[in-house]
Amino acid sequence: MYEMPDSYDNTPLRAARRGNTRVSRLEQARKARRDVALGLSALVLGVFACMKVGSTIGASVADKVSATRLRNLDGGVDSAAGFRRTTGEKVELDLERYPKARCLDGTPGAYYVNLAQPPAPGEDAPKENEMSGYATARTWVVMLQGGGECVNSAECAERAGTPRGSSELVPEEIVFDSGIQKLPIDEEDRKHLPFAAANMVNVAYCSGDVYLGRAQDKDANALWHDGAYIVQAVLQELIRAYGMADADVIVLAGRSAGGIGLIAQVDSWADFIRSKLPPMKQSLVKIVGAPFAGFHYFHDDQQTYEPDDDQLRYVPWNEDSFKRYLTYWHGENSLPQACVDEHKDAPWQCVVANASFPYTRTPLFFSQALTDSVVMHLHDNFDGGAFVHKEQVEFAQNWGGYMRNVLKPVLEHPTSGLFAAACYIHTDFDDIVIDDVEHHIALADWVFKNKRVKLMDSCHEVMCNPTCKVRGEKKQSNKFTELDLEEEVHAHRRTSDDDDTDAPLGVRTGAKSPAAAATGVRKADRAATRARLAALHKTHKPKTP
Repeated sequence: MYEMPDSYDNTPLRAARRGNTRVSRLEQARKARRDVALGLSALVLGVFACMKVGSTIGASVADKVSATRLRNLDGGVDSAAGFRRTTGEKVELDLERYPKARCLDGTPGAYYVNLAQPPAPGEDAPKENEMSGYATARTWVVMLQGGGECVNSAECAERAGTPRGSSELVPEEIVFDSGIQKLPIDEEDRKHLPFAAANMVNVAYCSGDVYLGRAQDKDANALWHDGAYIVQAVLQELIRAYGMADADVIVLAGRSAGGIGLIAQVDSWADFIRSKLPPMKQSLVKIVGAPFAGFHYFHDDQQTYEPDDDQLRYVPWNEDSFKRYLTYWHGENSLPQACVDEHKDAPWQCVVANASFPYTRTPLFFSQALTDSVVMHLHDNFDGGAFVHKEQVEFAQNWGGYMRNVLKPVLEHPTSGLFAAACYIHTDFDDIVIDDVEHHIALADWVFKNKRVKLMDSCHEVMCNPTCKVRGEKKQSNKFTELDLEEEVHAHRRTSDDDDTDAPLGVRTGAKSPAAAATGVRKADRAATRARLAALHKTHKPKTP
């Protein structure tokens, strides 16, 4: 064994080794710290990337799961009967995504969907499309419900506690069994319903502002006026989660109050839909409007019915009143811009079709009663539906003559459609016929076959169309329909002779109404209207042409 000599001094070597060891350990420590830092950075970036990707994937999956769930739920086939389900369940809007789309009471806007059943690859079209040339699974019918309006804080506060002011109170389910949204329940239906194959959407009316409201926040009474935002949110949801981006025809429809809001905003809503579609689809999709009882005008020079009891319990429908309503609803930005540009000194005039229609770009088909049972009752104080007195008959005939006059621009318009029946009805045109053409076929011919449809009854007597319905007829059904609630709303707008207030929606006979504070203003408005009308009628009274 080799041994170092005693004289050999290895101190420098040991020192060098100790130095090298210290340097090596220092480098290792630095390297370790660098590795840890890099590792932590990579970990943070990895977590962020996972969160980002996960959020995107999660949102996409959630949208697809939601759409699939709703498709199966609302648009499925009733296997027992072999027909498409006729009901739609309530869907509430997400307030995080659409914070302004609120009902009067602040609850989220709501809607109902019943999706069409597209044919599977290699299969024939579904039987609902038996009426060749009409609606298909790529047709969408979006209906805005009707139901009157509230025009001051007291009325709207009362309305907020009803199904017309809160999505918590609207039905959990509705049935699509009337109008152009009627779905077939038997083979005979399939042969006579031109829209039966379409996707059906029904927007709950819970804003009380004829869908014109665009308030940025709740008012001093904690009420929201955002009907326009609700519609816009529903349209965006239909594109985002339900597949409306693949539509080839979209019919934007509205009953009564829904028709008023639709006519005023149909251009802006059509532009909004196109802005959300792929560029190639924007010019290919056909978007039209179909208002029911939506063609309105200011009743400044229209006769108001004066019953024997001298009661004035109607909602004034003159220009001054509408100006005030529009301000209260925050609806100025919902008016069609082309019309506003022409009426700069009085932009509020553009709230009614009589003023805005000439400036509308989107094709419109008007379904209008020449004697509108609800408008005459609610806005002209008429309560003579039995037509047993000469004064009642004359009032209705004069009213119908005036309606014919205001509809003349529609008859002369190159692309619009018209179905004007000499009936005492409001929005129910089922089975009404003019010149041997049933209403739904007339509308479908105009929408899908580009036919020129200008149908107006030529007879001038009240209810002279033989297919008119007796007011108050009801279909036998155990399911809730939109028309049921609309009729209920208008029925409850009035009070009995024993109640001196003009009670808003939901107030029964003899009830003490919170609207009492606003009653004086309303009565003053009506008194002024009566005085002006009395002066006008001395020199002018609408005649039947």
